[in-house]
Amino acid sequence: MKTTFTNPRGRTSLDNMMTPMIDVVFLLLVFFLTTASFQRPEKLLPGALSAEAQSMRGAGEPPAEIPPADDLSDCVIKIRMQESSLVYLWNGNPSDSLESLKGQVQAILSVRPDVPIIVDPEDSVSAGDALRVYDIAKRYGALSVFMVAR
Repeated sequence: MKTTFTNPRGRTSLDNMMTPMIDVVFLLLVFFLTTASFQRPEKLLPGALSAEAQSMRGAGEPPAEIPPADDLSDCVIKIRMQESSLVYLWNGNPSDSLESLKGQVQAILSVRPDVPIIVDPEDSVSAGDALRVYDIAKRYGALSVFMVAR
C-alpha cells in the first residue's frame, strides 16, 4: 500500500527549492546593475576616417571661413541628393563640396567645440555618406554630434 506524505505546513518541496533561487537571481541582478558602466558606446568606436584625422590635425592648414549663423546654439548639416550628386547645407547655406564643408566644420569647432552638430540626411542619401559627415565632425573635435532618423 502506497502512502503519500504531506507537509504539515501545506507547502510542497518545490516551494522550498524556489526561494533560494529567486534570492540568487535578485543578487545577480543587483550585482550586474551596480558594476555596469554607463558610457556612451559611440565614443568607444573608432571613426572610419580616424587615420586621415591624425594627418589632418598636424597639417597646419588654415581654417576656412566661419559659416554664417545667427547664433551658435546648434549647427544643422542637411544632406540632399540632387541629380545624382550630394548637396550639403550648413544652417541652410549650401556648401560647394565635402572639402568646403570640412573647412566650415573645422572653423566653427575651433571657435566653439561644444556647439551641437546635427546631421540631417534625406531618405535618398546613403548611410555611408551621412556617416562620413558624422566622422568629419568628430574628427575636428565636436563634443556632441547627433544624427536625425526618420
